Parts: sequence; structure tokens; C-alpha cells
Amino acid sequence: MLATITGYQIGKFVHVLAVVVAFGPTLAYPIFAAVAQGTAPRSVPAVLRGIIRADRFLVTPGMIVLLGAGIYLLSEGNWPSNASWVEVGFAAIVVLFAMVHAFFGPRSRRALEIAERDLAAGDELSPEFEALSRQIARVGQLATLIVVVAIFFMVVKP
Repeated sequence: MLATITGYQIGKFVHVLAVVVAFGPTLAYPIFAAVAQGTAPRSVPAVLRGIIRADRFLVTPGMIVLLGAGIYLLSEGNWPSNASWVEVGFAAIVVLFAMVHAFFGPRSRRALEIAERDLAAGDELSPEFEALSRQIARVGQLATLIVVVAIFFMVVKP
């Protein structure tokens, strides 16, 4: 017997896949950054370039697809638009878009500039770089919490 696959099911698959593509890589950013800073400071610029590219080619497109698929699912499903999980999902994606483009992007580019400057002068990263790195990490923890809360609301639908 062949399974019947609906447009709604495909939309749900695309929505979940977009979550994985957009936010999966970001969970590893702090690990990559910490290992580079702690064991091989000269690799920090390469790690930052990778993070900047992943944000451009995975995170941002993934968030766009995630939002589009979410809107499709909301329009095709029998869901109230004022359900808490819908509101949390929309608020989360808007805040995350803002964080990626207004906070992480500019600070990651600045961290790259500082790291390159520091390493051109020697083998150590400056206190200025370390402070910026800690700031990025703290806000990254907040972004991760937002993703986790949004996923909880999407799955549990309280």
C-alpha cells in the first residue's frame, strides 16, 4: 500500500528541516570558538569566517524558509492564529532575525578584524577580543534559549 503524502506534510517536513539547517550549526559555534581560542589562537580567524559564512548561507536562508513554511502551515492547517505557540514562534523568528543581523553579524565581523589585527602583531588575542568574544557567547546563550523555547511551544502546543 502506498502512503498518501499531502502538501501539508511536505510543508511540515520543510519547516522542520529549516529549523535544523538554520539553528543546528549555531549550537556548535561556541564549541568551535572555545577550542580555537584555547588551543590554537591562530585558527580563530578561520573559525570566525566559517561562522560568518554559515550565518549567511545556512542560518539566514534557513530562517526565511522556516518562516515561509510556518506561514504556509498556518494558512493550510486548522490552527487559530492567536494560539500561544504561534505567537511564540513568530516572536522568536523575528527576534532571532534581529539578533543575527543587528548583533551577531556586526560583532562577528568586528571580532574577525580584531583577531586578525592581534595575530598580525603576535601570537595572542587581546583583552578587547576576549571581551567581545564573551559578549557574543552570552548573547548566543540567549539565542539558543529562544530557539529551545520556540521548539518546545511548537511541539507541545500549550
